[in-house]
Amino acid sequence: MTTYSIRAPREDEWETLADLHLSTWQETYSGKFPETEWGPNARIARIGMWKAICSAPRPGDRFAVAERDGQLVALAGAGASQDDPAPRATQLWFIYLLASEQGTGAGQELLDNVLGTSPSSLWVLEDNPRAISFYNRNGFHSDGSRKPTGFESAGDEIRMIR
Repeated sequence: MTTYSIRAPREDEWETLADLHLSTWQETYSGKFPETEWGPNARIARIGMWKAICSAPRPGDRFAVAERDGQLVALAGAGASQDDPAPRATQLWFIYLLASEQGTGAGQELLDNVLGTSPSSLWVLEDNPRAISFYNRNGFHSDGSRKPTGFESAGDEIRMIR
């Protein structure tokens, strides 16, 4: 198997990262979220998001990408908790890998890069047993909090902390 490298996103990669983000969402949430979540309007929003991240990241935010054979295959981001009140100061905002990269160790490397072993929280789709198992292996457990995704077919998200 070809190795991958973990690194910070580069300033000129915002469009590639937006497309990767949308591709991973489509692979992860197809059948649960409406297709508009990875359609043209969603692409415009993701481009804006990644352009801001790549050109002027906020102090304390951590972003990392996994690259294999010159192609970006996964991404992760963490920073200050977005919950009020915050159960932990730091929150994993996202970690997404192309389906072909799941199980390669890239997800673990990304998690370690953006969080290390620090106490943190995250939200995960309740109906995503693979992700929940991954987070359990990394010391996270549900704290009993839940919130709707906003999509009836997707169910709820649960909060996990460590």
